[in-house]
Amino acid sequence: MGQKGSSGLFRAVSAFGVVGFVRFLEGYYIVLITKRRKMADIGGHAIYKIEDTNMIYIPNDSVRITHPDEARYLRIFQNVDLSSNFYFSYSYDLSHSLQYNLTVLRMPLEMLKSETTQTRQESFDIFEDEGLITQGGSG
Repeated sequence: MGQKGSSGLFRAVSAFGVVGFVRFLEGYYIVLITKRRKMADIGGHAIYKIEDTNMIYIPNDSVRITHPDEARYLRIFQNVDLSSNFYFSYSYDLSHSLQYNLTVLRMPLEMLKSETTQTRQESFDIFEDEGLITQGGSG
C-alpha cells in the first residue's frame, strides 16, 4: 500500500494539500487533495482545481466510540463532490476579489507616494472597516 521509510514510518498517500478536517460521531478525518489540475495564472500565481480527494481516519483508539450512524454520516459527506468547482492556490488569496488583492499589493507604494507629496485627500475610505491603513494614514 505505501512506501516504508528508514524511520519505520510509511507513506500512506501523497497529497497536494489539506482541504480540512471533519469530525462525525467517532472521531476526526483529514481530507486531502490527491489530484489537482492547473487552471490559470493570476499575476504569476498558479490557480488549481481540485480533481480528487481522499479522506483518512485519524486513529485515536483511546477515545474512539463506535456509533451505528458513523457510516451513514461518512456516506453523506462523501456525496459532496469536491472535484466540482473547488479551486485553490498556494500563494494567492482566492477568498478576496482581484480588485481587493491588487489594492493590498499596491498599498505600500501608495503610502510611500502620499508621504513624499504631503497631500491629503479627504474621501470615503472603503477599507476603513477592514482595519487597513490607506493613503490617508488612518485606519
